[in-house]
Amino acid sequence: MSDRKGTEPAAAGPSAAKASPKSPKSPKSPKSPATGPAAATSSAIVPGATDEPIEPEQNDDDFDDADSALGEGDNASSTASLTESILEYRTLNGRTYNSGRLGADKYWGPNDERQNEAMDMNHHFMTLCLGGKLFLAPVGDKMEKVLDLGTGTGLWAIDVGDEYPNCEVIGTDLSPIQPSWCPPNVKFEIDDMEQQWTWPPNTFDFIHIRYMVGGVSDWFKLFKQAFTALKPGGYIESFEVEADYRSDDGTLKPDSAMIMWRDLFAEGGKKLGHPFTMISDDIQRKGMEEAGFVDLTVKDIKVPMGPWPADPKLKEIGQWAQYTLEQDLEGFVMFMWNTVLGRSIEEMHVFLANFRKELRSPRTIHAYLPQRVVYARKPETA
Repeated sequence: MSDRKGTEPAAAGPSAAKASPKSPKSPKSPKSPATGPAAATSSAIVPGATDEPIEPEQNDDDFDDADSALGEGDNASSTASLTESILEYRTLNGRTYNSGRLGADKYWGPNDERQNEAMDMNHHFMTLCLGGKLFLAPVGDKMEKVLDLGTGTGLWAIDVGDEYPNCEVIGTDLSPIQPSWCPPNVKFEIDDMEQQWTWPPNTFDFIHIRYMVGGVSDWFKLFKQAFTALKPGGYIESFEVEADYRSDDGTLKPDSAMIMWRDLFAEGGKKLGHPFTMISDDIQRKGMEEAGFVDLTVKDIKVPMGPWPADPKLKEIGQWAQYTLEQDLEGFVMFMWNTVLGRSIEEMHVFLANFRKELRSPRTIHAYLPQRVVYARKPETA
């Protein structure tokens, strides 16, 4: 799932919220407070960072399964020049995808307005997941240059640019879907992170990678290139989710549509050669260690799907997780379902109806997804 509907500020995090510059409709995105080591390493700021079961809310009177979503159906060479060929998007089943001109035609996510809305919402959701912070790595306040890989609609890069006005922030993506207006210290480039990087060694103070979700075929190569591009002492942070729906209380059954969702991406990922099992296979930790990073910190986070938790911060996170998915359920699964696995669109709509019904059942299904944040440092002597 790299925020618009709704205008309430984030409840989690100590800092004031600010509106995204992308659109007047964008929800307020919490800016990152101070990011010193003490703040970054405190597990208290991350609401879902627990090994204990999430306590479901007992007062079911507040739940209305029919109204628990946004409405019926889904809510109504390295750096390349920006040329016309980049804008020649592929159209599959009425949805547009990146042109594939950079050789990257296996990414499952559309790049049209509907999916972009979901990515904007997802930025707000992921910021809530980190307790209102934009990242957890203890980078300090003297960064000069930051790279955001797979920047999507660019809201993370813009928020970091606002937070660090003396720092240059570069966001890269396969599609030019970022806003035309942004802070003067932020710029966007069309780039395939899996190609050979052209940035000189020791360029960046911080490299940020978030929610690639099957968008990378060779993570070990990616982490090695990031290691080279970082300055000695610089940090890398990877924030990933795995489409492995779980429950601690047995309310998620083996024949659930959510389990089918997990199996869909596991099967499709194998066919594409793109892993969707980042957490199960411990890819972030292994890849960073092999690349040479030190001082690895791993934080596992439970993300409730829907407003079923009793804890108010987790409830809000669950609501935004649901909002983000329901903004474009079709866009999240269509490429994998039809283009990769060859299943019919009609079957897909039946599946999504069942999935949506489960997502809107907070009384009876207490599902969550695992997330993992891993950050590490390039040694000063490297």
